[in-house]
Order: sequence, then structure tokens, then C-alpha cells
Amino acid sequence: MAAQLDLSLLATVKDPELRASIERLGNVIAEAPRDDVGAPDAIKLTAKIIQFPLFPEATRPVSNDMARSALFSCVQGKDRRFIKDALLATVADKDIRFTGEQLNQDDHDLLMQMVFMAQNKPLGSWVMVPAYGILQALGRQIGGKQYRELRADIARLAAAMVIIRNTETKREVFGHHLIAKAEQDEKSRHWIYRLDPDLRALYGDMTHTLIDWDQRLALKGKDLARWLQLYIASHAKPYPVKVATLRDLSGSRTKALKNFRGKLRLALDDLVDNDDIQRWEIQMPQDLLFVDRGTAISASQRRHLDRNKTRT
Repeated sequence: MAAQLDLSLLATVKDPELRASIERLGNVIAEAPRDDVGAPDAIKLTAKIIQFPLFPEATRPVSNDMARSALFSCVQGKDRRFIKDALLATVADKDIRFTGEQLNQDDHDLLMQMVFMAQNKPLGSWVMVPAYGILQALGRQIGGKQYRELRADIARLAAAMVIIRNTETKREVFGHHLIAKAEQDEKSRHWIYRLDPDLRALYGDMTHTLIDWDQRLALKGKDLARWLQLYIASHAKPYPVKVATLRDLSGSRTKALKNFRGKLRLALDDLVDNDDIQRWEIQMPQDLLFVDRGTAISASQRRHLDRNKTRT
């Protein structure tokens, strides 16, 4: 049976043009080929029940593997470059290779929002949302320019190719697209999209962190501070880390450590002002950053981390 879009609310839509566009989207989904055609019944059943965990309304989820790597860098949009099969800086037991237009913190916010909107649906199924709803959630203005920028952002995420290798098991998974497919009705500006079901492993109880969304939006335009916010939040208790390591993991294009250290200090002050951390210190000569989150951690993050701690 073809995938279906829930159109139960269609009868409540009064605008005839909007009704027609939603019907067209429903027809597109109904006619789309299924990835599990010909698969055993057990596989089809399993695919139907895979979904993200439920996220509190005031938060957005971030994958720890993504937060602790240069996949979503701190570069500004004007400084993007095209990358082909590049090994990105990361930590722990993962290698990440990337092909596509370089992703930054605006792209990360968009992915976090799209994952949040998909949480109540089986992974791989279609999600429909108006473009203005995405823009509002991201704290962006709404207008022709912003609609065009959103289109470019979604296209960038859909085109990106991510290869993840587990350095312990020596297994490499090809074919990760952050967005499996996306379509837009140009008249209604409604988007429908599907996320890669393989993303579920990156948002397990032990592999994702909840971010206070208001605090996140308050750092808009402060790209290094935004990257640091996610990196620090992904650790229950941040451990000392070298400044040079943070330069590499953040994807910063500032090569001179002296210059990056100056930007890092400003970004850390931004996090203090934003109540993400309580204090910080760079100790020399080791050039190690120490961060104290204190009581800055949000209640939702604390519940999430406490739940994870009981499972370890």
C-alpha cells in the first residue's frame, strides 16, 4: 500500500486554494514509490514503528555525534565552501566523511526543528508543514527573501551526503542524507519531507541532548557561541579540552590559535550572558578550557541527563 498523508483535517480548511494544494500534496505522497516494496512483512512492520522519542515543547533535540563534530561548523553563510569526501574533525568512536555544500549553525537549527516536527510520525513517513511555520519556529522574519533562503537551506540538507564509520567495529555506513526527500507546493508554500530512518540511532536515549530553544534562538548570529552551546550541552559534565581541539571541531576557518583564542573568549562570555554556562577558564601553558555549567543547565536537560545516568 502506498504511503499516506493524514488529510483528516482537510474538511476544516476553508481556503479553496489551500485545500487544492493539500490535496495535490496528498496525491504526490500516495503515488510515491515505497522503499519497502517487496520486503518481508517483518521488515515492513518494523519500519512502521521506528520513530523519534518525544521531545518537550520548549526544547529541540541535537545528536551528540553532530554536536561534537565539524559537521555543522561555525562558519557564516558567505564563507561556505563545497566539500568532497572530506574527513571532518570529530571525537569519540566515530569518523564522519562529508560531501556537499558546507553546513553551518543555521542549517543545524533547521535540522533540529525538522526532527522536532517529525517526532510523532514513524520515521520515513511524510511530514507536512507550512513554510511560515518553519520560519516562525526558527525566529526568522517572514517574506519572499526568507522563503527563498529556506528553500536553499532545505536543498542543502537534502543534497548533503554523510558517511559515518564506527572506528571500534570498523563498520562504515554510506548513503546518509539528513533529509531523504523534500517537496514544496509553490502556491501554498507548504513543505512535505521525509527524514532518513537511519537518523533514529543518532537520537537514542544515550545519543542525543535536549536544548532549551529560547536560549538557542537568543544566540542568533553568534556562530562560534552557538556551536559551543551544543558541544558543551552534549556533555553532562564538560571535561577540559584544548583550545586547538575546539578550533578543529568547530570547523573554524581561523587558523592562528591566538586569533581563535580571542574569538573563543568572546563566545564563552556570550554563553555566560545567555545562562548556558556559569563560568569558564583557559589555563596555560596547557591551553586547556575548563567550563563550569553550574546551575545554568535547564530543567529539561537535567531530567534528560539524569534519566541517561540511571541507565549507565
